[in-house]
Amino acid sequence: MLLKDREAFLPLSEELRFTDDYLDIEVVRFGEKLKVVKEIADNTLDIVVPGMLLQPLIENSIKHGLEPRISGGTVTIRSRITEERRLMVEVEDDGVGMAPDRIDVSLVSGLVRPGNGIGVRNVRERMQVLYGDLATVEINSRPGRGTKVTLLMPILDAGAETWGPIGGAAGQAISHMVEDAVRAMTRS
Repeated sequence: MLLKDREAFLPLSEELRFTDDYLDIEVVRFGEKLKVVKEIADNTLDIVVPGMLLQPLIENSIKHGLEPRISGGTVTIRSRITEERRLMVEVEDDGVGMAPDRIDVSLVSGLVRPGNGIGVRNVRERMQVLYGDLATVEINSRPGRGTKVTLLMPILDAGAETWGPIGGAAGQAISHMVEDAVRAMTRS
């Protein structure tokens, strides 16, 4: 329902504002046991990202990483532009991590990817539909030490008519294709 009511793409600043609403509830619930750290680069705030992309990752960090720990812990959210001119967003916790039996090896790439829950799977599928091979979702987890999810995606600027390195008419065509795909996904 939340996906249906939200824009397909919105500036990172708005996506972070939405996650703040969720985090406010969790901070009330956990009290001093939950610490939230944000390391957000100013030059990333206007970059357009898919709506409702971060909240499932933050929810996973709290529910599966920190909630099982009696002492709670920290969720850190980071963003920056990489040297390759891509947006990198990370959600990291210092929680319990994932057990080795939750490790999933991709038959296609051979990559080891811990985590195959619904939230992570939805994020992966949305990134694939929206960006194809131009984006990646990487999950690194160390049992007893925490989990970090790293999203890498092309830069789609809200004020520009270009999409990262593609630009021009190709960027507009991809943008329209992505919007159509998101509308089709949210209808089903």
